[in-house]
Amino acid sequence: MPTSDELLELAERCAQKLDLDGRLRNIPSFSDAEEQCEDEYDELLQAIHEDEVFAPVDIEHQETLVERIAAALPEDKRTMIVELADNHARHIWLQQEGAYHLGLAVGRRVRLRREF
Repeated sequence: MPTSDELLELAERCAQKLDLDGRLRNIPSFSDAEEQCEDEYDELLQAIHEDEVFAPVDIEHQETLVERIAAALPEDKRTMIVELADNHARHIWLQQEGAYHLGLAVGRRVRLRREF
């Protein structure tokens, strides 16, 4: 598993790719930032996945499992598993957005402290 310093170096490479020049009125959303530094972000995720706790995620496999479970359920219960999977995906996206914005806020605070 990479050290915290190594993960921060990878995160910095992502941050350096973000288009933050000029007078921004809004900080880019997580999806915009992810798009701007896609390769570097993938490298960061791969480094995190090296830890057995954060095993790689196979979205296609997850969707196949949901479909198989749904097919095994009675007709009136099938939508429950799909709703559960959709809710879980929204929860993860929410967590990513929160982590992204918290990271930005901490970065801004650290930057402001360095300027003094």
